[in-house]
Amino acid sequence: MKLKAIAPYLFSFLLLIIVVFIDRYSFNAMQEYIAEVDHTREVITSLERLANHLKSAQLYSPSYAGTSRQNYYQLYKQEADSVSGELVQLQYLVRDDTAQTRRIASLARLTRKHLPVLMNRNIVEIIQTGEAWRLNDLFTIHSSINKAVDIENAQLSAQKKKLDQSTTISSYLTTIFSVLAIGIILIAFGKNLALSRRRRWLEGFLESVLNTSRNGVISCQAVRQKNQIVDFQILFANYATNDLLGAEPDLIIGKKLTELSPVWQDPEVFERFVSVVESGQPQQFESLYQRKGEPIWLYVVLGRLNDGLTATFHDITELKRYQEDLQLNIHQLSRSNENLQQFAYVASHDLQEPLRKIQSFSSIIVSRYQDQIDEEGKSLLTRLQYSAERMQRLVQDLLTYSRLTTQPLRVAPVSLSAVVSEVMSDLDMIIQEKQADVTVDVLPVVPGDAMQLRQLFQNLLSNALKFVAPGAPPIISIKVRLSVKPDDLPEHERNKFRSYVAIDVADNGIGFDLKYQERIFQLFQRLHGRSQYEGTGIGLAVCRKVVDNHHGHISISSKPGHGTTFTVYLPVS
Repeated sequence: MKLKAIAPYLFSFLLLIIVVFIDRYSFNAMQEYIAEVDHTREVITSLERLANHLKSAQLYSPSYAGTSRQNYYQLYKQEADSVSGELVQLQYLVRDDTAQTRRIASLARLTRKHLPVLMNRNIVEIIQTGEAWRLNDLFTIHSSINKAVDIENAQLSAQKKKLDQSTTISSYLTTIFSVLAIGIILIAFGKNLALSRRRRWLEGFLESVLNTSRNGVISCQAVRQKNQIVDFQILFANYATNDLLGAEPDLIIGKKLTELSPVWQDPEVFERFVSVVESGQPQQFESLYQRKGEPIWLYVVLGRLNDGLTATFHDITELKRYQEDLQLNIHQLSRSNENLQQFAYVASHDLQEPLRKIQSFSSIIVSRYQDQIDEEGKSLLTRLQYSAERMQRLVQDLLTYSRLTTQPLRVAPVSLSAVVSEVMSDLDMIIQEKQADVTVDVLPVVPGDAMQLRQLFQNLLSNALKFVAPGAPPIISIKVRLSVKPDDLPEHERNKFRSYVAIDVADNGIGFDLKYQERIFQLFQRLHGRSQYEGTGIGLAVCRKVVDNHHGHISISSKPGHGTTFTVYLPVS
């Protein structure tokens, strides 16, 4: 039980202990008060007896003892004889009270001074003999006795007042602490009752969730012999167990695990169960199970629970089939990649060699036999050379695209300003020929493959210089936006990168209708005839492939007759 749950009860128990101590203290105070009252009353009684004895001594006279009844004066004499003993008793009783001790001592001196005289003569006889001065001391003695009695009564009153105060405080504290303890207990009980109801609701809710889950759930308790796990007893099983294992929960609860289907009797599975309980480390594994003669795959997750475990499992048969299909597709894709690499080799060697010979032989024919060939022949040879050149460019572009697919990305910090500067240097003749106006922002350094990024900007700038209206000088601008958030990208293009740079390549060219924006990124797709604008239709496909390789995105903004803007998003890390 958690300390938070038992804390109210511990605090209430502490308050009740305090109440017991307070009551015990009050009881002890009462006992002390009774003892003090008894002692005070005993002192007062002794003082009163002393006063009575002195009065008897003042009335006794030996001269009258013979003339009166013997018994009457004999009683006076007995009380007078008790004065000394009473004084001794008083001195013993007040020994702890310094003031009373001094007072009794003074009283004793005066009494012993006059007692011998009083034992021979009574008051009348003392006056008749001329010793009336003794009456003053006798009066002082009685006054001292009365004073001592008053003091004892005052002490008795003070003790009673103190007791009343102590009793009142103790009563208040006892009541407050008792009420507080009972209140805490009642509140804690109410909370525990509410928690108990909540726990029962949660247990019902959990059972409902487990029974409506499509995953099978089984909870087991370890069965031990000589501290060794020899089996597991099933404590709980949800309804999905019946669907997955063909075992009704009500029939398997209480049974041993080895009494169930063979899947749980597998020594490897049993060892996994034992390992989870003893080590506390969860395990996950796949297991093949025969359900009514039909093989199914189960994905099992084990987690320790006290001296047992909970096993959750679900059917992954379809997933395994998909996985097998995926492996087959991967194998086929691998073969396709191999074929593509072989094609790239053929394209770079075997296909280009005949093209070079066609170009070479046609050039020799034109140079050596141009006088023997008529105009139609010359036209055919020129068209042959042009077709060979176009075929060579097509093969080279296709080879470039295949390399983007098959060769790994060599990532390093790349200065985009340097890349664009190199591209413009390569295109300098065309830029001057078309009198193009090209403005470039200071571009950042990004991680990437320098060669692929060079191909990206080579194709974008080539398109901007190519697709312009006749007679119109190209105007091209390359601008950059830093710290672009992923929210600016299309949702399907967002990935793990937190920040991007956006590079806008804008021109004043012929533009196009945006309904073709996906088509222009496909291989061999053209929006214009070869007679209008040269090209193989691979350039923008290369641009998209480069951007995809760099986990970026490329978008287009265009309108017929109003130019085109390509925006390239590249991650900065």
